[in-house]
Amino acid sequence: MKKIILLFFALITGATFSQDFKITKSDIFKDRKKHSFLSETIEDGNGGIITVRGYLGGFPARRVKGYFIQHFDKNLKLIDEVEHKVDWGSIEGAFIKNNKIHLIEYIRNRFDKESNVKYNVLISDINKLSFTTKELISISKDNINDYLDLALIPFFYKNHKNQYDKNHLGEVIMSKNKNYFAINFDLKDKNTERNKVFVFNNDLELIYSKLISKNIKDKYFVYNNLEVDDDNGAAYFLGKSYENNSRKAKKDGKSNYHFELTKIDKDSENNVSFKTPDKFIGSLSIVKNNGKLSCVGFYGNRKEAVYNGVCIFNLDPTNLSMNTKVFNPFSETFMTDKYGDRAGKKKRKMKKGLGNIKFKNIERLDNGDLVINAEEDYITVHTTSGPNGSVSTTTVHHFDDIISFRLDTAGKLKWARNINKAQTGTLNSSFTPFSAGNKTYFFINCSDRIKKLSGDRISFRDTSAKNSNLYVISVSNNGEIDFKKLIDRKDSKVYYKVYNGLISSNKQEIIFLGKKNKNSQILKLSI
Repeated sequence: MKKIILLFFALITGATFSQDFKITKSDIFKDRKKHSFLSETIEDGNGGIITVRGYLGGFPARRVKGYFIQHFDKNLKLIDEVEHKVDWGSIEGAFIKNNKIHLIEYIRNRFDKESNVKYNVLISDINKLSFTTKELISISKDNINDYLDLALIPFFYKNHKNQYDKNHLGEVIMSKNKNYFAINFDLKDKNTERNKVFVFNNDLELIYSKLISKNIKDKYFVYNNLEVDDDNGAAYFLGKSYENNSRKAKKDGKSNYHFELTKIDKDSENNVSFKTPDKFIGSLSIVKNNGKLSCVGFYGNRKEAVYNGVCIFNLDPTNLSMNTKVFNPFSETFMTDKYGDRAGKKKRKMKKGLGNIKFKNIERLDNGDLVINAEEDYITVHTTSGPNGSVSTTTVHHFDDIISFRLDTAGKLKWARNINKAQTGTLNSSFTPFSAGNKTYFFINCSDRIKKLSGDRISFRDTSAKNSNLYVISVSNNGEIDFKKLIDRKDSKVYYKVYNGLISSNKQEIIFLGKKNKNSQILKLSI
């Protein structure tokens, strides 16, 4: 790809558009439902893929009403498809084992007291899509007090509507290569933070279940995330504990919280806490891969909502002892990317840091480096007055700059880049990040009218869904930025939903759903 200059090659037709990616498209197919999205994609072992697409229905509030499950060959020719309808439910995970497709399904039976919440696995032979159901967990509406005493098939007792916590209906976390998965329930208890974690292997056997209990009031504990070790099924549970019976982030100029990391397995539980009095961290994310365990996040020098750098805590995955902790301030290159060189220094000083940052993903590369990708994500509300005293309010969702960092195995910053963009709306905004080899890629929709900024910088501009061009931006091993148009809008009957592209487990492919009204298409980019 050419260096960043305002010059683009015209695209040629065919499967291969650049040296980096091979592009394969399915035929355009008509969806019976207008509003659909990619939920899961898994490789079939023969070069093909199985996609799970949810669709929305209902009025005025849309919710998931079912799924289209489709099997494509390596050339994205459709082999088979079925529709799976749900009432109140969703598919939360997918994997293939012994030539059988396994879909982990959450169901809420609102009017069934004996089985109010269930987790099932839908199982089908890969060569013929026809699913049977195996129950994993069933949760009764009338037995939550007995829940903690039951082993394999727990039943909740529920006397009132709010006894379940924010993750009360459970979340499913798959391990890296899908050898294990966990179902994590956050139980409502005003006086104690309690989570119940069930870990299964991919033979659908319950390996263990553990109650994680924290001696802190529920309102003073903020759950961050949970990771499952792909080698042995151990689970790592991370949360933020506020101190002094207060949710204030700062007390006497110091941070008023600490982080707690818990490791559980079949036979043991281990806990560690760590605190940074003079650094303010909103949240941390666990990264467990290649025998390494890290907790990664953004930090602020003055407060947790205005960030000044990226931090990493490297721990021993066996005993949770702290190996290193590193705080990397935003580099000069990064700040110049964002604000420019001379003219932007005043604005940079006024801002005193970055806000509205939302994690997209964290990837550990084969050499042990970490790539952290985030986005400026925020909402604005605009109120206008009209004739005759009328008032109208408009809510706008903004997806602005791409933020990316690469840390070496010791946690030191290798590069930090800010890629300027300005987008609004949810149809074709945001991006999907993807790292392979020594490069990190970002797939975005944008206009051909790239905006020139001060300091030899550029900004990718917003575009309507019907005029979306698919671009790829890359950052090399040493932090150099390139970009290229992959698909021109004139050569496509659909736009691609770049906000939820799905990466294959072998890290060799990325899958997008193309949409335009009821026209749909699957796009596969192979590295």
